[in-house]
Amino acid sequence: MQIIPSPNLTPYIKHYLFLDLMNFHNGLFRTFADGNTGIVFCLGEGALYKDGIKLPKVFCYGQITDYRVLETTGTLRLIIAVFKPFGMSSILHTPAGELKNKIIDLESVIDNNVSIIYEPLCETASNLEIAKNLNDYFSILLQKREVHMFPMIAAATNWIAERNGLFKAEELIHFTGYSQRTIERAFHNLVGLAPKKLGGIIRLHHFLGEVRGTGNKYNFTPKVFDSGYFDQAHMIREFRKITGLTPTTYHVKSKRLAVNVIVLPDENIQL
Repeated sequence: MQIIPSPNLTPYIKHYLFLDLMNFHNGLFRTFADGNTGIVFCLGEGALYKDGIKLPKVFCYGQITDYRVLETTGTLRLIIAVFKPFGMSSILHTPAGELKNKIIDLESVIDNNVSIIYEPLCETASNLEIAKNLNDYFSILLQKREVHMFPMIAAATNWIAERNGLFKAEELIHFTGYSQRTIERAFHNLVGLAPKKLGGIIRLHHFLGEVRGTGNKYNFTPKVFDSGYFDQAHMIREFRKITGLTPTTYHVKSKRLAVNVIVLPDENIQL
């Protein structure tokens, strides 16, 4: 389930995602890059692990460039504030480049006691009430915001998304009016990825959207060129780089909890 945040937060937060993680084989699931970052609240008696290490009850994750395999134990519910590419760094005042491919305890990032938001979430049953609590919490953090280059980055990432990740460097320079060096530096600080890398991830997700729900769900060829890939081999290579899977495995053998959160049979898990 997804809930859209309050209007003052929509420039930064894409949605709140609610996932109940239970009753799947070995508790293993995979998440892969989608160009967004997030803050995760782990509710319940269970726990979440990465590489055998228990993750904090509340953590943030930066941009990832490929995929991660995670494991759950016990009854666990995840509430994820999914930020737009530039959103989390803007609200947390943390350079996005420092969080790239990392999972970090939120308390160490904001230098604040996260129990003021975590405990109310544990005591609230309604998803709408949880969303309201999150809106209040992030609105307080937002009041302290003063981010250089935010308008340019917001416009540029939206422009890249509208073009489904397909663009040339000179086109982005012309659109923003800034030099390539300035653009690259701003993307590093606020997004955590170079524009072309973000574009590649957006292109993959555009491709997923194109083949999802069609009558030819597993016939990918017609959509390969429409999505900007040179040929099918190029698409499969990029797909595997980001997801660790072939398109057929993703569509046929996986159970999708979200577009980029999937459960696989044991034999398909790549640790």
